[in-house]
Amino acid sequence: MNYLQCQPCGHYNVLRSEFLTFCEQCGKKLPYTFADWKQKYPEGDFHTYQQEVSIYIEDETPAKPNWMQQYLWPAGRRGIMLAIVLVCALVAVAGTYFGKQAVLGWVYPKVAKSWLYTSWETVTIGRQAIEISTPVHMGVNDKALNPDLANMVEYAKSYRNRDDAGMQITVDMFSYRETASNNLDDAATMTTRTMQTEPGVSDMQIESHPLPQTNIQGVMQEGTYLFKNAVRLSFYNLVMVRGQNRWLVSIRYRADDTNGQEIAKRVFNSVKVK
Repeated sequence: MNYLQCQPCGHYNVLRSEFLTFCEQCGKKLPYTFADWKQKYPEGDFHTYQQEVSIYIEDETPAKPNWMQQYLWPAGRRGIMLAIVLVCALVAVAGTYFGKQAVLGWVYPKVAKSWLYTSWETVTIGRQAIEISTPVHMGVNDKALNPDLANMVEYAKSYRNRDDAGMQITVDMFSYRETASNNLDDAATMTTRTMQTEPGVSDMQIESHPLPQTNIQGVMQEGTYLFKNAVRLSFYNLVMVRGQNRWLVSIRYRADDTNGQEIAKRVFNSVKVK
């Protein structure tokens, strides 16, 4: 069955016809309806639209009799007791593993394919103006600085996407005091160390590539890490410095998410420091 996911509430709406426009649960307009898609592809038909935009979820097949119904119920009370013992043993042995794996689909689902086709938002943010285009809204996400960093900066601002279903996008900006050092090597090292000390982060693999620009110093860090020993995430860190100003654009998503990788690259290609 084909569905359109509502961005505000996350509800999956069955895509049966080209007239589906509003979410049946919250009533808000759905992203990239057939009418929106038709404007971009006037020769396209509804079947092509379903294949390119919708989310396909296979219908559940009728459940077969379970193991207990087939083998244990006929055996009577002794069979039931045996089933309870076996279930408890399996939970004790495998509970930790499956508990960690649950994070995979709950905390970090894959990015909705519709993000590739929705209208992206281009904004210029911060006192040290930076322009960025994203498929979701970026809101202020200021946080307390550690004492050492607070003594070195005179201005700091942070932004983050609110709808982080499958992807986290953050933009951090700092203006360092004239007495403080602000060079690219220190900025890149601090970014890496901060990630490595985050709770749940392990087995980090990282590569760095200098930016091919002349008006600003920058480096692109990319790699993967294991989150809580259950989920492997990909990340990109765009670190830039100019004078006493520093910018950090970070994106994280599941390592097996090809749509997430495409969206991340598109976001970074849109970044411009004013």
